[in-house]
Amino acid sequence: MAADEQLKFTCRRTRRCREKLPADLLIRDAATGELFCKPGHCPKGKGDTQEALTQLQIENRRLREQVRGQTSDQDRLLSKVESLQDQLATALEIRDIEQPAPLAANATGKRSETVPLLLCSDWHCGAIVDPATVCGLNRYDVDIFHERANALFRNTLRVVRMLRSTAEVRRCVIWLGGDLIDNWLHPDQVETQILSPTQQLIECERAIVVGLDYLLEHGDFEQIIVPCSFGNHGRTTEKMRAGNAAATSYEWLMFKSLARHYRKEQRISFDISDGNIHYVDILGHRLRFHHGDAIRYGGGVGGITIPLQKWIYRQDQGIKADHTFMGHFHQLTMGQNWSVNGSLIGATPYGMKLGFAPERPQQLLRCIDSERGFTISAPILTD
Repeated sequence: MAADEQLKFTCRRTRRCREKLPADLLIRDAATGELFCKPGHCPKGKGDTQEALTQLQIENRRLREQVRGQTSDQDRLLSKVESLQDQLATALEIRDIEQPAPLAANATGKRSETVPLLLCSDWHCGAIVDPATVCGLNRYDVDIFHERANALFRNTLRVVRMLRSTAEVRRCVIWLGGDLIDNWLHPDQVETQILSPTQQLIECERAIVVGLDYLLEHGDFEQIIVPCSFGNHGRTTEKMRAGNAAATSYEWLMFKSLARHYRKEQRISFDISDGNIHYVDILGHRLRFHHGDAIRYGGGVGGITIPLQKWIYRQDQGIKADHTFMGHFHQLTMGQNWSVNGSLIGATPYGMKLGFAPERPQQLLRCIDSERGFTISAPILTD
């Protein structure tokens, strides 16, 4: 066969070559299987220059990356198929789960005793709050005071009835925790209030009697325990006293009057404190009661928490208590071993001026269980 009639193949040394050469002038690359012209036989006259070799290396690298990318795509698709197969297998297994036995009702019949404890403090009976002075967030006068006090006892009994679905509730604790009247401590109170301190005392006592009578009649309690702590607003002096704080307190006088009023009622007992701090034992828990005015809130990101914890630590050096209850700060807050009550008055011009967050009128109810200790905590809303 003549040279012109020999079978020719395409040279692939470079992309722009593609010359047709006889087979005897070509060599096959072992890695890629492509045909290249033999050294010295390049139709373009390029020969085996460094540039040609570089181009071949680049082309070879590109082809290898392309093959590698196709392999990665193939592996990714295989992994996805395996994942879908696993999900399908799991779904088939779930479908085949046997129907479990229904949850059996508690048939033991054993019920623990729960004692609800209602904190009643910071009512500020006699105070007047004009909505214009608190950006419309609140309104308060003597009539609204009685409405909220009535709602407090009604809503407390609603919670107690829910508790009785799971526990025995034979006793309750109603803490009268101070600042129940507003008093005339500052000139603006004298200028805005309608009732004098003694008149406020009468209205406040009337509201307490209405509430306690309601619990006695409708609460089905065998015993109502009423610990009493005076606050700083009910004082008869310019500044709070320490040694004779009870003797100079309108509220202490009101507590004595209430105890006399219920002296023939065997189901209710008053425990009136003559000091700033009072202790009561309930279901094996020693409870500490204090109005809260001894704690100095100095600001800071921790709020009342840090000074309160320090105060409790110091008190525990004398008499150890399991839990401390107080009011005074008008912010319903709870910690591991302490509870701070809300207020009945709600937002006030004084609190708004100092930047305290306005809180809705509410009081705190906490429950002590004979087997589990402190359990349910509920704000009793009054608005």
